[in-house]
Amino acid sequence: MLDAGTIPRNDFDAIFDRISAIGAEPGAGVTRLAATAEDGMARGVFAVWMEQATAHITHDAIGNQFACFEWAGRDAPWIFAGSHLDTQPRGGRFDGTLGVLTAGQAALDIHAEVQRGRCKPHYNLAVVNWTNEEGARYQPSLTGSAVFSGALALGDALELRDGDGISLKDALAAVGINGESGIVPPSPAAYVELHVEQGRKLLEAGRRIGIVEGTWAARKSTVRWIGRAAHTGPTPMADRRDALLAAARGIAAFEAVVAASYPHLHRSAARLVVEPNSPNVVVDRATVWFELRGPDVSELDAAGELALAALQKAAADTVTQLEIVTDTLRDPASMDGGLMALVGRAARSCGFEPLTMRSVAGHDAVALQNSGIPSALIFIPSVDGIAHHPDELTEPDDVQAGLTVLTTTLRHLVEGGLHAG
Repeated sequence: MLDAGTIPRNDFDAIFDRISAIGAEPGAGVTRLAATAEDGMARGVFAVWMEQATAHITHDAIGNQFACFEWAGRDAPWIFAGSHLDTQPRGGRFDGTLGVLTAGQAALDIHAEVQRGRCKPHYNLAVVNWTNEEGARYQPSLTGSAVFSGALALGDALELRDGDGISLKDALAAVGINGESGIVPPSPAAYVELHVEQGRKLLEAGRRIGIVEGTWAARKSTVRWIGRAAHTGPTPMADRRDALLAAARGIAAFEAVVAASYPHLHRSAARLVVEPNSPNVVVDRATVWFELRGPDVSELDAAGELALAALQKAAADTVTQLEIVTDTLRDPASMDGGLMALVGRAARSCGFEPLTMRSVAGHDAVALQNSGIPSALIFIPSVDGIAHHPDELTEPDDVQAGLTVLTTTLRHLVEGGLHAG
């Protein structure tokens, strides 16, 4: 059992370093995939830290973790703040983790003011750690927030499988999550998320605080070429149906056709799985994860049609079959205008002139906003725009700026809701 006394309640750097060490490898960043032992350890440290301030810890059936401060009574409405503790393989320390822990620190600071009688909340506050935001182990990403907001059915989410065939349900059970634990807070009146930008716009503008007004759409497709296994030695070249060759041609064609017609779209082929994956066997199956991102869904659709034709040609040229395994669209989001204004007032009251901006990446705030829950997304700078990499960094002064603005925003919300400030 973790000793609560080993986590200083008011030492943000200590808790950040403690969580960051879980899954860390020298020179290789942090690997803390959803519903792994490392994820379970991080959840445990976070829970103990919050329980020291009398927060009630609970989770729902998909594993979303809530640290609940019932300042205004059980029947009062709720405000949520948070992000995620899971990471990419060999990822950075700041992505997601910073959002959960700054929300936790903000809750501790507000709680101290409540105890002193200097803050009188009319709303309760829950600090949230959403399950599988990254989508590294299970796809789709934003799994926990999508289930909570009703965009993804719980049963479908629990049956998701990782690369080893382990269901999310079984993986959660392995870290002690079997259905709901205690009373889960209802849908909140508002949600606020602090996140590192993962880009350079704030640095280029010389700003410390960004207020996200909207996000790009994303089309994510999993495509499989099916060939025929054969011996790499004696099998004549004319007789081969090489799925890996098809995938290689398809990836190159995908990049070429989209870049030619829609150069401003962000595009990637970031994962490749081959079967049977032996150096002496012609590849029987090659599965590729493709992605297109842009502000306009109609452009994604048009680019997707061009890409599909190119992938089909790659199959025909290599005498393989093309299978579309999954094809999902995440709509663009427009963040809540009232919350944007509130964050802006909070930032200016703290001495920061915010930059209004759009996000290319998806975040849990997007899932909640698209479900009708008023949501705000606050960005702080990423050094050199680096993300999903061991060198990911946000400077301490920028972390403090974000924490100050987040705390001010949440205090306004718990005292007066969306009409605060």
